[in-house]
Amino acid sequence: MPSASPIWPAQLDHMRLESDAPKALADFYARALGFEVHGFGEDFLLQAPGRRQIVGKGKRGGRTYHAYRLQNARQLAEVRAYVQAQGLATEPSPAAAFGADAVAVRDPDGWLNVFGLPRPGLPSPKAANAIPARAYEARLQHVVVATPNLAPMIAFYEQGLGFVASDYVLLDEADEGSKRVAFWRTDPEHHCFAAFQASHSKPDHHAYETGGWMDFRDWGDHLANLEIPVVWGPGRHGPGNNLFFMFEDPNGDRIELSAELEHLPREMGPRTWPHTERTVNLWGAGWIRQ
Repeated sequence: MPSASPIWPAQLDHMRLESDAPKALADFYARALGFEVHGFGEDFLLQAPGRRQIVGKGKRGGRTYHAYRLQNARQLAEVRAYVQAQGLATEPSPAAAFGADAVAVRDPDGWLNVFGLPRPGLPSPKAANAIPARAYEARLQHVVVATPNLAPMIAFYEQGLGFVASDYVLLDEADEGSKRVAFWRTDPEHHCFAAFQASHSKPDHHAYETGGWMDFRDWGDHLANLEIPVVWGPGRHGPGNNLFFMFEDPNGDRIELSAELEHLPREMGPRTWPHTERTVNLWGAGWIRQ
């Protein structure tokens, strides 16, 4: 049974994407995904309907934190108390788009998770009906990492934070200890976070949820007009059952556009999948992480 963690429901609100050339990265996201770019201290705040990111100076391809939006101040206080009761160390939140009372905690690989509420007074995007990408549906939805420490990550996210496991991918279907991928949710959508077993810790991809197949066509045509190639897909994942295709940003990080992501009730237990290409893409070639 899922834990009684007050983290449910929470949604991925934004990340801080690091770059040695942050202005160029912000400009790419503005062109590719229709973001409006605002100066935000020394960083850039990127906003469009349903999606927000922060881009700043740092390690090329790094992510300073993953920020999850809670519902209200009461839930935030309950999350803080729950995390501390699990013996997890909290630290000051660096998420400037959230209030100063946000809760920040690191996982076994050092990824910083921030749980909070958007602070008042953030810039409001201007109406821009002449910019098609800004009007296209693409809600920031999930983030994925690679890890050499999948078992400790599973323990942290499930026992420590109370994320709910949706699916596991097993190297040997007869051996529950052979997990190679884990998908977690903090609301009914199949996953807001996932981790793949790999040789070292690194970003894997992040995803935006669209409104359906016709959105795929519009986004694909938009990227084609910008000469930004699709690097994987279109296809359909097994876990999550969502349509997808991926392209890359200037850091080489993969960006997924998704549709029809499966919804699961909180009480539903995790399923298992074989570690095959067909699991990651029911339609064709898979991306098997090494």
